[in-house]
Amino acid sequence: LSRRKKGQTKVSINLKVIANFSDKLFATHVAIKVPVPKNTAKAKIKNSFGRAKYEPEQQAIVWRVKRFPGKAECMLAADVDLMPTVRPKAWSRPPINVEFQVPMFTASGVHVRFLRVYDKSGYHTNRWVRYITKAGGYQIRI
Repeated sequence: LSRRKKGQTKVSINLKVIANFSDKLFATHVAIKVPVPKNTAKAKIKNSFGRAKYEPEQQAIVWRVKRFPGKAECMLAADVDLMPTVRPKAWSRPPINVEFQVPMFTASGVHVRFLRVYDKSGYHTNRWVRYITKAGGYQIRI
């Protein structure tokens, strides 16, 4: 990530995301929220895939990707136009929030090897386990 202030009315944001898991897997419901200053007027955004737009109610650029393949790299570049202010404040640069799910993957490496169900009612079991990794509160502070 690089954030550069270009004078008093522009901020340039470049973000590179790398999926650090097997190329046989993919992440779903990926949402990356990149905070922008409160006095943002508009943002011109270019991204390699997915959809990204400036959402003023969240004071962030929100980048959504439905399927993010493993070992893939994505880029987002944004030029943010700021409204001029009478008393400019220093921007605190809040952290970037990332939400995602990775089906059939356990980050800890825990796997179910054996499971037995004891039930007298004749319940029929299926031999199937669903693993899913979800981002809890994943934040990146630069």
